[in-house]
Amino acid sequence: MLEVIVQNPRDAYLAEQYGANRMEVVSAISEGGLTPSFGAIKEIIRVSNLPAMMMIRPHSFSFVYDESARIVMERDIAFAKEVGVQGIVYGGITEDGNIDRALLEKVIDWKGDLDLTFHRALEATKDIEASYKVLREYGKDINQLLTSGGTRSALDSLPRLKRWIQDSKENPDSFQILVGSGVKPENIATFQATLNHTDYHVGSAAREASDFSKDILKEKIDTLKQHID
Repeated sequence: MLEVIVQNPRDAYLAEQYGANRMEVVSAISEGGLTPSFGAIKEIIRVSNLPAMMMIRPHSFSFVYDESARIVMERDIAFAKEVGVQGIVYGGITEDGNIDRALLEKVIDWKGDLDLTFHRALEATKDIEASYKVLREYGKDINQLLTSGGTRSALDSLPRLKRWIQDSKENPDSFQILVGSGVKPENIATFQATLNHTDYHVGSAAREASDFSKDILKEKIDTLKQHID
């Protein structure tokens, strides 16, 4: 399963045409990816049949959310349910660097039947292994964990990722690991040599000159999928 970040209808159209399996819909990728606008997500869903995962992230200051941000997130999730996305992408932590259990439980309640990916807010926690164990407690409610394994590039965390992937295989009622950050056509073979994995997430690596302002390229999608499949 190859998930590609899209920001607009053209991205969504090209991702589908070139063989991506799913899209993560965001705005403001220069800020790390925020919740897309009403108009953008509506049009993206219209032009593409790919399953869409909608980012729920109201600001880029941190992954800590106060009450006003939580109200916005609840309303955005309600809209996601109406518009027809497959799921949402969310991550929240406390000021002291732990998983925000209270907010996670609210998000699980708000999302209803939508899929849930917990994103790389995990990498911002003070103890990634402890935080992983907390998320595993919610494994039946979280479908995927998008992670680099704790480093800027997932390539630098292959042992941990391999262990977590094995954990998910041994516990099929828990979330799947979605490997992201630093995954490229040039190194996907290295990832697969160690992980022999199925689920990857890419952004700029799927584009011309690895630039989000440029188009998704068929040859890059092809290379990634050849190794994953």
